[in-house]
Amino acid sequence: MKDERAHLQLFDLIARDWQLASPVEQISFNADISAVAFACADGSVHLAATADKASPTLRTRRAIDTGRLTIAAREKPFLPLKVAEFTEGRSSEVVAFGAQGFAFAKTSGRINALSAGGIAYHIPPRAQAAIGVLAASVDGKTLAYASGTELYVASAETTDPQMIALPDMISAVAFSPDGLTLAVAQGNAVWRLPLKDLNSPPIETVLAEPATDLQWHPDGTWMVCRAAADGFYLIDTARNHALHRSNFPAAVRSTGFGQNTKTVVASGAFRVAAWALEDGRDVVTGKAGLVVVNAVATCPNRNLVAVGYANGLLSLAEIGQPSEILLREDTGAGISAMVWSQDGRFLALAGTDGSAALVEFPDAMFKS
Repeated sequence: MKDERAHLQLFDLIARDWQLASPVEQISFNADISAVAFACADGSVHLAATADKASPTLRTRRAIDTGRLTIAAREKPFLPLKVAEFTEGRSSEVVAFGAQGFAFAKTSGRINALSAGGIAYHIPPRAQAAIGVLAASVDGKTLAYASGTELYVASAETTDPQMIALPDMISAVAFSPDGLTLAVAQGNAVWRLPLKDLNSPPIETVLAEPATDLQWHPDGTWMVCRAAADGFYLIDTARNHALHRSNFPAAVRSTGFGQNTKTVVASGAFRVAAWALEDGRDVVTGKAGLVVVNAVATCPNRNLVAVGYANGLLSLAEIGQPSEILLREDTGAGISAMVWSQDGRFLALAGTDGSAALVEFPDAMFKS
């Protein structure tokens, strides 16, 4: 693993990659992890099936005598990405919806459901103006969306969603992991509202600036609120206390929670920025260098974080350890988005040059 050529070959062996006309801004897997959607800056959405007839798992062999792991080269080319229908006017991120599909909102106030094969169709919930924010519950059965200061919550089948008007512009929404609470960033505050009664008095956490993104810890005890100007806020939901992590060398484009080590990690520094949730101490993770970390993504079931750099370099680091395993050398184009599948088997990533990739990790690569 110390031979840099081996690292380059490893990415080629376990990844499928494509080139798009517009840079990818956001990536989402569907609920059953059968497909991944790459949402581009020009509004287009491109889809890939996770199933692969030449999967790295099928090409992996371990020698009986030495235990050495080898992955054979792919013999046939992989399929191109599928272009989704009717994405003109897309005004929100793409979210997982239902068991196998996706959903996105449009400037018309309508919401489109999207099949894993790229077929789009309108579903009943609708706003009176452009929808800028869209989120789906963990089970994919409920949508929350915002148009200006108006917040809507609806199932896909209903034409009569719950709606309330909030005091200020809504910038982000996120369902709690248990599906009982909706977090809403509006103005300089984050509200937590019970889904059964949106008109109940909210639990309010005041920040110094608007949040641009909300991310719940898997057990619902913490929440990260990314900010446009400076770093992020970490909310202890039990105490309703917000801690501001600031003074990053660059914008914090992504954050994540390390489940096994109870940590929060962030991009925007010259190494993975990581802190323990319980006492706030620094948790040294990965190597310090001269290139900014553009993106991080924490693995859902292993103590790993994928690290994407501003020069395109990609690596894996164990949270709390100072080493990294190089997966890909720098490409000259920063990694702009990155996300793991819910089972930790796939890592999807994209670059500022319009590149997109889906990495599949054979189980044999990791110690159980």
